[in-house]
Amino acid sequence: MSTEPTPAITVVAAIIRGEDGRICLSKRPDHKHQGGRWEFPGGKVEPGERLDEALARELYEELGMASSLSSPFMTIAHQYPDLHVTLHFRDVTGWRGVPTGREGQQVAWFALSDLADLSFPAANQPVVTAILLPPCLAIVPDTIELNTLLTGIERLDSMQTGLYLRGWSQHPARERILETCRRAGVRVWLRADSPLGMAGGMPEGVFGLHLPASVLMDCSRRPDFSGVVSAACHDQQALDKAVSLGLDSALISPVNPTTTHPDQPALGWERAGQWASGLPLACYMLGGVGPEDICLAREHGAVGVAGIRAFWS
Repeated sequence: MSTEPTPAITVVAAIIRGEDGRICLSKRPDHKHQGGRWEFPGGKVEPGERLDEALARELYEELGMASSLSSPFMTIAHQYPDLHVTLHFRDVTGWRGVPTGREGQQVAWFALSDLADLSFPAANQPVVTAILLPPCLAIVPDTIELNTLLTGIERLDSMQTGLYLRGWSQHPARERILETCRRAGVRVWLRADSPLGMAGGMPEGVFGLHLPASVLMDCSRRPDFSGVVSAACHDQQALDKAVSLGLDSALISPVNPTTTHPDQPALGWERAGQWASGLPLACYMLGGVGPEDICLAREHGAVGVAGIRAFWS
């Protein structure tokens, strides 16, 4: 049996969002690796090239997009049978021109709701999930009053912020809370109370199921839930478990010291970034962070931030 390492490449790929929210994708030629599948446009990074420079070059060569600007979104490392790929995905924030397949490839715009039905290279799948996530996840305090919670939901920017009900997941007023979220268009996570998910099943319209650390470590398989499944990860063992179960997302914490857990050592941004980068998980940074830290979180491999105090005054 051959022990030769598979070739490795570094790729930068673009998340191009139209003003109407649609995503621009291109189709790989049939004769190329993972041919015939839709992908986020981009290509190989040349030696010594900065990621933003490499993406601007690739977008001009492939799609005729000039002067494109981009910022970090997430990084994924993937091992194919014949190739190891590190993909740096970047949000494209500006360009000149109309994206066109300059190399004869098919180019099309897709609504977010269409992405789940498309065939992507395996390395692209985690970012398809990540695109559907809000950049902020507000965790509801256990001690908040119900009326304050309902009023707060109506004030949330549903495009920017999702809601994790945590201690409210089995509250008698849960249906009223969920109905308020549905009217406001807010995506909701509930807390699993066992490796099977939630006692009594998942209510209709819930976006995410979150596994506390203790539940995560007792899981032998991914819970039977068709939405996003996330997990609390405070150490490498938990992250490895989340990956092995094929989960979608992880809350990495604590990034900074917090008043709620003063005895728990903070990871710091560098170590938290080392944990997040390369994983097939859409990671949120949690612990002493707020909406103002989204860019910093993305520079360290996460898709966004989660928190309590920063979202509830």
